[in-house]
Amino acid sequence: MKTKIGTAITMCAMATSLFIASCSNSSNKTESTSETHEHQHGEGDHHEHIFACPMHPEVTGKEGDKCPKCGMALEHIDEVPATGNFQMQFTSSPQIIEADNPVTLAFTPKNKDNPNAVVPLDMEHEKKLHLILVSEDLSWFNHIHPDYQTDGTYSVAETFPNGGNYILYADYKPSGSTHQLEKINVEVKGKTIPAKTFTKTINTAVSDAYSITLKPDDGIFIANKAIHFDGVFTNEGKPFDVNQLQNHLGAKGHMVAINIETKEYVHLHPEVEGTVLHFHTTFENAGIYRAWLQFMADGKLHTVDFVINVEKGQVKTTETQHDHNNHSDHKH
Repeated sequence: MKTKIGTAITMCAMATSLFIASCSNSSNKTESTSETHEHQHGEGDHHEHIFACPMHPEVTGKEGDKCPKCGMALEHIDEVPATGNFQMQFTSSPQIIEADNPVTLAFTPKNKDNPNAVVPLDMEHEKKLHLILVSEDLSWFNHIHPDYQTDGTYSVAETFPNGGNYILYADYKPSGSTHQLEKINVEVKGKTIPAKTFTKTINTAVSDAYSITLKPDDGIFIANKAIHFDGVFTNEGKPFDVNQLQNHLGAKGHMVAINIETKEYVHLHPEVEGTVLHFHTTFENAGIYRAWLQFMADGKLHTVDFVINVEKGQVKTTETQHDHNNHSDHKH
């Protein structure tokens, strides 16, 4: 009898132990599942999609947005690039630049935080360095692309037409960093010519049989506001479909606009909408801008120029913006 009771007690104790162990294991599995779930959720949060402008990476947004500065569609990137601390070192050979004489312009990208380090550049619109050259009065323009050399510099030959002051805009993007734009002032020796002034709006330009007219959506160009305008083409007086243009630097057209007073630089990349070039940008300052549009047609690179009058925009508040949008008669 005592033996049977002892056996029963032992079996009950074993069953109790098994029950407790089972509860303990069940609790551990629940906690583990919860921790795994939280970890996976955290990884998802860390890899949120980021969209940024390829020319102005500081401009970010969501998929489908366009850059208010140049009109390019925002592209997906893994992470926001570092701003960096870069400078384009410039030299010329010969050192003294003279009008009508060829000169080699050399540019070396430098990281000011690590001056001895090589700074690789990303390809942007089929080139690693875009160089815009203008005379100080903005009467002369050229867009060229220095080539990479084995010593780490980017060089190109140029001949300046007259003596005077010129501005070089170096447009580039160091790998892993943001887009950089530097303004370099140079003096050219030689015979000077009187500076030209630009006060009258010129929205239509001609090259060979092509005529291009800039047409802003609201009839005027306004500062401090995202604006849209079209480049409407004709060929020999007849409507011309810009889809027939050849690509130049990966696009149907490229435009640069520079404020004659502040020398503010705006680089525009149009899209094709229907049969016209469509531009989207924001002019930060009012005033007169010189603008140059380059396009490829019939195997020839065409450069046409405009004079754009950008009017003052109103203060960016909900109330004033509403008033401005309803000012349909605000035209010059």
